[in-house]
Amino acid sequence: MSSVGRPPELDGNGEIVQKSLVNVTIPSKLAQFLKEKGINRSKLFTDVVTKLFNDEICKRCYSDHIEENITRYQCRSCKHILKYKNCENCNNPYDVHYNKFAQPEDKAFLKGCYDCIPPEERA
Repeated sequence: MSSVGRPPELDGNGEIVQKSLVNVTIPSKLAQFLKEKGINRSKLFTDVVTKLFNDEICKRCYSDHIEENITRYQCRSCKHILKYKNCENCNNPYDVHYNKFAQPEDKAFLKGCYDCIPPEERA
């Protein structure tokens, strides 16, 4: 007997990826547009949700123009901060109100924060 339908999706180890049906309501015009463009809605949904979860797409404006700097990941389009990084010296999280980026006057190291550089030693 021959198999019917699509072949199963396999993960990196060759195991079948278990799937669940999730209903998502979208405008009919959008559904028609995706169908006309040959876009697989299941794959699109999975890709977009994964990118949102991994901070590759801005949760506010859905732009993928994400820039990285010393303290954070930020959307270039709407300036929304996706998440703050941890200090490379002490591993404490940066925070706009409490723990900001700092550098020691003697430049003993290039990157630090208010937690690992005492006020009298900040440049």
